[in-house]
Amino acid sequence: MEVAHSLIQACVRQERAAQKELYLKLLPYLRAVADRYLKDTSFTKDVLQESFVKIFRNIHKYEAGKAPLKNWAARIVINTSINYNERVVDTHTEELIIELHEAAAGRPVEQLPDSTLLSILKKMPKGYFEVFNLFVIDGYSHKEISSMLGISEALSRKKLSRARIWLHKAYSLSLTNTKK
Repeated sequence: MEVAHSLIQACVRQERAAQKELYLKLLPYLRAVADRYLKDTSFTKDVLQESFVKIFRNIHKYEAGKAPLKNWAARIVINTSINYNERVVDTHTEELIIELHEAAAGRPVEQLPDSTLLSILKKMPKGYFEVFNLFVIDGYSHKEISSMLGISEALSRKKLSRARIWLHKAYSLSLTNTKK
């Protein structure tokens, strides 16, 4: 999805018609990004509203040479989603379940339908979920993830490794439960 430079400039000038056009153009993609990062998708509209306010307030800071506008906007949605998970969604601490961190056997996760995978991902502990999404789904480096989440690169790698183990174990458990 390419966004015309003239549309971006019109948004910088705060032209309502241009803002509406950009909003409609970015909304489907950014909704999918928010849904992927939010532990509770009932907050998607709130996150998108907050994100679009940030996008339109800061669009003058967007540098076309660094990344496409949709990637710049997606990063805002990702950060807003992560912050929302911390502020609103996660009002309790999750207990670490040791059994979920053991290596698991079974079919590869890649064979899962997207809806099943997303359902399993939403149950993943928050720290693992965020790193897994940022690294595997969105392709951020561990250096970028460490900066975004305020953790070390080593911890980012460790959380990714544990997320993969957790995912395989959760997938194996879901297979076991569906066979009963």
